[in-house]
Amino acid sequence: MRWIYREIVEVGRLLFEEGLVSARSGNISRAFGEDIFITRTGSHMGNLSPADIIKLPLREKSILESRASVELPVHRRIILETGKNSVVHAHPTYTLKVAFETDLIEPIDSEGREILRKVPVLELKKPSASEELARRASEFLKDFPVVVIRGHGVFSAHGELLRAYSYISTLEHSCKVMLVGR
Repeated sequence: MRWIYREIVEVGRLLFEEGLVSARSGNISRAFGEDIFITRTGSHMGNLSPADIIKLPLREKSILESRASVELPVHRRIILETGKNSVVHAHPTYTLKVAFETDLIEPIDSEGREILRKVPVLELKKPSASEELARRASEFLKDFPVVVIRGHGVFSAHGELLRAYSYISTLEHSCKVMLVGR
């Protein structure tokens, strides 16, 4: 299981170095078997260690849940309903700016168009750590690699954790191109 910890630490570092999260924002999870490994609440994405990753049952409640990210129910539902075992949640600046202007992000750069095609933007009554967020994000992540929650951030899911991260990175680059090119 050490590889899961290494993978989560690496993705946290990449998210932080690219500016896709601030010091204490965002969260990462990876399911394996009947367990979910998720970042601890308040952990620093750019400086994660194995102690910042909580191992919990994927389908059952645990007394250790209060230590995990508040987005744990969202991650669980995405994994269980999409069949994708890796989830990344970040707060990329350019993406959030573009999401205030549209309900569907359509990248104008060739890489963004090829990889992402179109990215839905969801407007939610409670955009963070809510049942509504869990339900709507998992619904859209069945068909899209990434979804934006207006005013909150993005969720991405894939079978590989590095791929889930890469979708967020690609989206942020595409949004930067859209905004800088004006």
